[in-house]
Amino acid sequence: MEKLISILTNKWLRLGVSVLSVLYPIMIVFTAWIYTAYYIEPVNEAAFYVLYIFINVIFGGIMFFTRKQMPTVLCAMITPLLAFFLMLLTFGNWIIIIPPVAVCVLMFFLSGAGETAKMIIGTMYLVLYVVGTLVFLTLSQLVGDFSITSVDLSQRSTTYNYSPNKEYRIVTYVESADDERRTVTFRLERASEDISLPFINCRRVLGSIHLITSAYNNPAKLAWVGQDTLLIDGRQKEFEFSDTALWDVIFRNDS
Repeated sequence: MEKLISILTNKWLRLGVSVLSVLYPIMIVFTAWIYTAYYIEPVNEAAFYVLYIFINVIFGGIMFFTRKQMPTVLCAMITPLLAFFLMLLTFGNWIIIIPPVAVCVLMFFLSGAGETAKMIIGTMYLVLYVVGTLVFLTLSQLVGDFSITSVDLSQRSTTYNYSPNKEYRIVTYVESADDERRTVTFRLERASEDISLPFINCRRVLGSIHLITSAYNNPAKLAWVGQDTLLIDGRQKEFEFSDTALWDVIFRNDS
């Protein structure tokens, strides 16, 4: 037992393990990216959430074990900021938000950083969380839900029309309003940029192309000819995906 304790308390072991904590902010950024740029289709939703919570707990354990090591201290100082942006980008999806926010806030106060630094930076984070959340909620009430994909994923149909080479897919978005002016919108996505993760499939939405919007009762007819030639109502549709900067995607007017 004494030998095990001496191994666990060895500063070089803790320093080596603390390097793993650097993966945690990377995971938070990746999670924010996935839930912002992709449409998540669960294969086994319960299993995915259990795995997600388990990963956060494991990182929390690693950071607690190495809380006085410099790599962990630095991660503990920056992860609350990353968790804040994750919260805004996935607002309302609490099972994705709560685990990293809880781990980040807890490790911020338990880390080996100086008390003065914790007080100053912690106060800044507290103001950021409170004011930022209030501003976000206010803007959401005034201008609607924020999305960099420029689509309402709640209107998305999961019945896809793939090109013969499986590189592209046509996605249908149907307005929820049930009246004579109800419309259906067709968008083109790059299926080749999808990501498969344990228990979920991530369909790339960011950068999709608007094809046509037509009446729900008389939708346009879309068909693939050859490997990647698209016809809309019998006419060939030219399309080209561009690797637009994220800033331009957010502020473009894509009708």
